[in-house]
Amino acid sequence: MLALANAWLDREPLVAITADLPASWPPSHTHQRLPLHEVYRPIVKHGEAVTPLDPHRVVRRALAAATAEPQGPAYLTLSAEDAVQPARLVSDEAWSVQAISSPVEARVAAEELARRLGEAERPLVVLGLGVRPDHAPALRRWLAAWRLPVAVTPKVKGLVDEQDPTIDFVGVVGGMAIDDLMVEAVQRADLIVGFGFDPVEVDKTWHAHRPILWVLESAQAAGVLPRREVLLVEHGALLAALDELTPPRNWERPFRDIQEERAAIAAGRSRAPAQGLAPVRIVAALARVLPPETIVTTDVGSHKYLFGQFWPSRHPETFWMSNGLSGMGYGLAAAIGAKLARPDAPVLAVLGDGGFSMVCQELETARRVGAPVIVLVIADRSYSLIQIGQENRGLPRYGVDFEPIDSVLVARACGCAGTVARTIDELAAAAEQAREATQRGVPFVIEIPLDPAAYRPIV
Repeated sequence: MLALANAWLDREPLVAITADLPASWPPSHTHQRLPLHEVYRPIVKHGEAVTPLDPHRVVRRALAAATAEPQGPAYLTLSAEDAVQPARLVSDEAWSVQAISSPVEARVAAEELARRLGEAERPLVVLGLGVRPDHAPALRRWLAAWRLPVAVTPKVKGLVDEQDPTIDFVGVVGGMAIDDLMVEAVQRADLIVGFGFDPVEVDKTWHAHRPILWVLESAQAAGVLPRREVLLVEHGALLAALDELTPPRNWERPFRDIQEERAAIAAGRSRAPAQGLAPVRIVAALARVLPPETIVTTDVGSHKYLFGQFWPSRHPETFWMSNGLSGMGYGLAAAIGAKLARPDAPVLAVLGDGGFSMVCQELETARRVGAPVIVLVIADRSYSLIQIGQENRGLPRYGVDFEPIDSVLVARACGCAGTVARTIDELAAAAEQAREATQRGVPFVIEIPLDPAAYRPIV
């Protein structure tokens, strides 16, 4: 159920199939009997039982529902009794994705967007999970040509190249590290263009109080927003129409001071801990060694905030995190899946030692299924994000600390390799070792100890 709920909140296409009791069993058989479709109905777009009568149509409907905008989960059940019966094909219903409901004509939408931008002195484009990856090239051309300041939400890191000098990149909004600085940017903006931005992505309510023009494809997301401030339009057609217009005005980097402060923090020159290793230096060291096409997955904890803000994503679909429910245990499984989907791309999973202890046995899975990933374990011997929450609420530190876990020993027990890095130079060397090991097909764990207090200046 957690996976379906997370897919619902993260707008991820997912078809889940579970077993169910045969319909022929008597009502008196109550062992493990649950009204599964009633239980899951609030968090799925479509639910249905697969039976021998036309299962092809049932599966097509589930796939269509999951992939239609906004994407999300569909749920199917199959009983053991039905699973062994021959399928009977009755129809050949096509798999089709629903069209946008009541869209605006692209040229009209482009002219309205240009008009609103022309009236703004400090506009900020916020890209959200409603933007499809295949629109990235056109989106980048528009942002570069108009020199518009742009921020992204964590789920779409890589839609714009965060290191491209032609893109006026401000940062990552939506609750990552240095969120106070990002909120300052959205508060300063006199117009926010929510391009594919879905309110489900953020844990704060600033979007309810700022001047936002929502540019969406999803009627569902638009349904919770003021209609007069929504352009419901197909993004590809809109970007093509914008390509034919000239910029309505010049904007001279209205968020320059915020960008400079963010860069100083990323380099460890600002908000660094009083002593010990600055977490941002871990990100920078790995970014220097690993190639730009590296796929990064994060687990949940302070490290998610760290990498969500500061990892320099350059390509679409190369950064993955659980943002909907933020359930621990996501990072390693996501990395294995990413490696199986794109075997030629390097894959880095970033975990805390708490999350690692919950899923470390999956290293054996990674080795067995041929998914040689690099696993970075930031070992702070605590649930540091929970501890920060306790501190913010004036609560005593309780239940957040644990004894060290030898992640390298665990890796070796699972047939993988690993090493401990205690300095940035050792981390860079370990990353090179990890690249060599994974090229030989061996998953590699790098453990780096960190004082949990080091997160405090940025989280």
